[in-house]
Amino acid sequence: MMPGICLREFRAEDLEAVKGMIDETIGVSYSEFPMEYRKHLMERHHSREHISNEARQGYTVVLEQEGRIIGTGTLLGDNIQRIYVHPSRQRKGFGKLIMRELENSASARGINVLFLESTSVSKGFYDVLSYRTLEEASFSIGSERKFSYYKMSKSINV
Repeated sequence: MMPGICLREFRAEDLEAVKGMIDETIGVSYSEFPMEYRKHLMERHHSREHISNEARQGYTVVLEQEGRIIGTGTLLGDNIQRIYVHPSRQRKGFGKLIMRELENSASARGINVLFLESTSVSKGFYDVLSYRTLEEASFSIGSERKFSYYKMSKSINV
């Protein structure tokens, strides 16, 4: 690991920093999407309540660089979710580092297949990590417009 980088388990006192980093990342990485979509991600999928509940129920990690949280990810059962790396730190291997930690944790728990849902923004990242698309699905947010996402999986422990 690079100097000044620390990958560790989420602690309750990380909540505000993680929430802020996720919201900032959504604002930048999803800037081409309508505001209602970004708001849905920030207020529903990645609310403070969801972050803390899933951290208690599963295994959530944070990636720190010089004391600042720059990434996070959660393993909840056989599902990987909420993988975010701050926009200023993307494409530097940090997302892969988080994914490797979650996959190793799943493997240690005897999980053989992992599942996740991805938007078009991050699908290429998961493709590179050998996740395969099971299905393209969609949902709508209070309007007639539908938003696509991808259900993906990967076999581990092979």
